[in-house]
Amino acid sequence: MDRRKFKSCRSARALASNPLIATLLSVAVLSGCGANNATQAPVDNKPAWITAMPSSSYMIYGVGSAQNTGDLQQAKLAAQESARLALAKQLNVTISANTRIEQSASEKSMQFHVDELINSQVPDIHLQGVKIEDEYVSADKQTAFALAAFNRTEAAMQTELTIRALDEDIAAFSVVANGSKSQQLKQAVALKELLVRRDKQNHYLTQLQAAPLPLPASVRDKQQQADALINSISFSIESDHQAHRKVRDILAKALSSQGIKVTTGEADFALKFTVDWQDMNKAGTFYSVAESYLVVMENGEEQAHFNTKVKAASSYKDTAKSNAMTKLANKLGTQLAQFVVTGKS
Repeated sequence: MDRRKFKSCRSARALASNPLIATLLSVAVLSGCGANNATQAPVDNKPAWITAMPSSSYMIYGVGSAQNTGDLQQAKLAAQESARLALAKQLNVTISANTRIEQSASEKSMQFHVDELINSQVPDIHLQGVKIEDEYVSADKQTAFALAAFNRTEAAMQTELTIRALDEDIAAFSVVANGSKSQQLKQAVALKELLVRRDKQNHYLTQLQAAPLPLPASVRDKQQQADALINSISFSIESDHQAHRKVRDILAKALSSQGIKVTTGEADFALKFTVDWQDMNKAGTFYSVAESYLVVMENGEEQAHFNTKVKAASSYKDTAKSNAMTKLANKLGTQLAQFVVTGKS
């Protein structure tokens, strides 16, 4: 009996003669024979970083996700971008947008205008070196995930090296004392551009959660030299007609309020201007429209020219004209800084 009870599965199938019995017997035998090969529940391969952000003393991570709306590859790319943005948010920086750098001048001055203009022209430092370390797509193919990684310590070291190289260039920079004022300004502006680049690298260093590098004494001396030269620029103003003497005085006062040095004596540059006024009175409100054409002269040679049109209104005629001239001066302040930085209008 024991030998018959433990016959092999093959023998059991061979002994079955009735088709129905054979079929039932086969099912039972196969169930018994294949018990060890039964289908197991699928293993969840979802990576741990989806729910638990990795941590490191020198790495920064970001996790992003995106829904699959019909294009899985597009969803993966969207998840990668989401991960980069999540990483950048931890550092309080942006991937592509500009960051604002504080002006070095605390009050209005020609240096302030120049710094502001150079800051707008020198590219900001963007987060670089972000890598997509891992990706995952949900079992139902509906959601894509991405893990972005950034070596903050390595980036900080590279930034420090860049700053020290700029310090060497700035310390070695020489502004020639002789030559025309335009030539000296060109050198001072080139020096200021290096300083602005250093400021932006240093600002980026703080965003990387590293200590900023202080200005070496040699670099601070060069900065003071460039600022002093830029702030020393003087302008004289000459109107095209004696009738515009009052306009000249208002313009001089407005430019002075912008931190631009205006003198009645010998100056580095002469500002010669013509101005056309249109005064209107509508329903008790005075409107003043001024169109000015201004030429920057140096040693009798034209260096740049500007054409500006402004409009102001007031209940009083003189106030409307004064407000128009103030607007005109504000524009000229920016234009003169453009001249100083680029050497042209």
